[in-house]
Amino acid sequence: MDFQNFLIKETKFDEKIDIPKEKYQNTDIRDLKDLRVQGSMKKNNDQEYVLQITLTGEMILPDARTLENVTMPLHIQMEEKVTSSNEEIEQYLGKNQNTLDIMGILWENIVLEVPIAISNSQEETKKGIGWEFVSEKKESIDPRLAPLRKLLDEEKE
Repeated sequence: MDFQNFLIKETKFDEKIDIPKEKYQNTDIRDLKDLRVQGSMKKNNDQEYVLQITLTGEMILPDARTLENVTMPLHIQMEEKVTSSNEEIEQYLGKNQNTLDIMGILWENIVLEVPIAISNSQEETKKGIGWEFVSEKKESIDPRLAPLRKLLDEEKE
C-alpha cells in the first residue's frame, strides 16, 4: 500500500486479499475464503501512521468431534499504530520506502481469532471417558460404604 499520500490526508482502502496456503499449512486453519480488507490510514500529530482496519471473510476449521469442515465467519476490527522513528516500521516497509506491508498485522489478528474448539454437531454429549454430565444430584453410594450409610440413617432416627 502506497503511503506517500498519507502525509497530506487520510486515505481509505477496500481490497480483496489472498493469504497463501503455506502460511496456514501447519495450523488448525484448513482454508481462508473471501477475505476483504477495508479501512483507512492517516498520519497523526505524533508522526505515527494510524491504521484502522476491518477484515471480513470465512475461516474453514476442523469440527472438534467429527473432524469435518466447519465454516466460521471472520469479522475483525483492529487499530494499529506504526511509529516512523521506531524499528517497528522497518518490518512493515517494503523495498520501496513509500509502501507499507500490512500482511503481518492481518495474519496476527487472524491467528488470534482461531477458537480452541468448534463444533457444528447439534447432539449433546453427556458422557465421555472418565466423566459424565449430571443435571441433578444423584445419591450413588459406594457399595463398600453402604453399611456406614445405614448407621448414619439409624442415628438420625
